Amino acid sequence: MVTTIRKTEEKGQRTPRSLDVYKESGGVKGGGYCGCGAVFSNKRWRYGEKDEVPAGGQALVCPACRRIADQNPAGIVALSGSYFTEHKAEIDNQINNTAHGAARKNPLGRVMDTSFEKESVIIKTTDAKLAEKIGREVFRSHAGELNITWSDADSPVRVNWSR
Repeated sequence: MVTTIRKTEEKGQRTPRSLDVYKESGGVKGGGYCGCGAVFSNKRWRYGEKDEVPAGGQALVCPACRRIADQNPAGIVALSGSYFTEHKAEIDNQINNTAHGAARKNPLGRVMDTSFEKESVIIKTTDAKLAEKIGREVFRSHAGELNITWSDADSPVRVNWSR
């Protein structure tokens, strides 16, 4: 069973296009590059080479690196249950494949931290959509129960899967 909950602070109001404080509000003129290998050009972050930056490119810190430095995840995924314990290696491999595939498309979506506990794992991501994608991929492959709680405020999306 998949349950998705969305919370908004104002009823009947349009939400702003982006509430992410880590994204540049005024934009960046020209291009730039981050130490992680992400290149900013044409108003987008992507993986590329530093020499692909347009003339006048500047050294920047991408939103994902800023989130990692601040230890402020955009998504938190919790996977738990006895089934998880029995299939831990398989599910961990699936999480890694999902994260690497998503990072090729969006360099701002990365896994910040993974902490294993007795019968669970907590994964913190720099992108809310990556957290949702990880939860949905595990649910699609292994069934179980998936709950996704979105908040349009600064709090991260919470994805809970158990079986």
